Amino acid sequence: MIKISAALMLVLGAGAASAQSVVATVTLPCVTPPEAEALVAAVVPELIGDVGRICAGSLPETALVRQASGPFITRYRAEADLAWPRGRAAIAKITGPEIASLLNNDAARPLLASLITPALTRGLQPVDCAAIERIVVLAQPLPPRNTAALFVSIIQLVDAKRTASAKPRLPICQPGAR
Repeated sequence: MIKISAALMLVLGAGAASAQSVVATVTLPCVTPPEAEALVAAVVPELIGDVGRICAGSLPETALVRQASGPFITRYRAEADLAWPRGRAAIAKITGPEIASLLNNDAARPLLASLITPALTRGLQPVDCAAIERIVVLAQPLPPRNTAALFVSIIQLVDAKRTASAKPRLPICQPGAR
């Protein structure tokens, strides 16, 4: 069994050497695409904030990914509240009951989001911001749940092309695995 701190580092994408050595010997459970979508939906407001921060020097203040308030972000906050119980269950599946018990309070989601979003945005460069803004603008009419599903599909596509030594952004089950 993995210690709580090691499991948390693995799940949240920490890059400590001790976590890297555990990665080599432990296979984490995967989450299904719908579970990953719930997890992503639960952290989208913070994810948008992180992308907005990264893109602040590259995009105008009016860019959607730079919106900290208003109807755009409000829709995602409402969906995040709805998705959190399913997202929490996805984290519990990955980390086990020890970590899951720590997620049963109001401070857990923002804390978790502050740890997950850097893992999801790692590698994002200011040069990527115009393309990301275009994707967000095109996805804006979609319901937030569909946008989370689209984002998970993109993660799966990118992770499928990663080398074996590169960590996946989320441990999403391959077809037939659970």
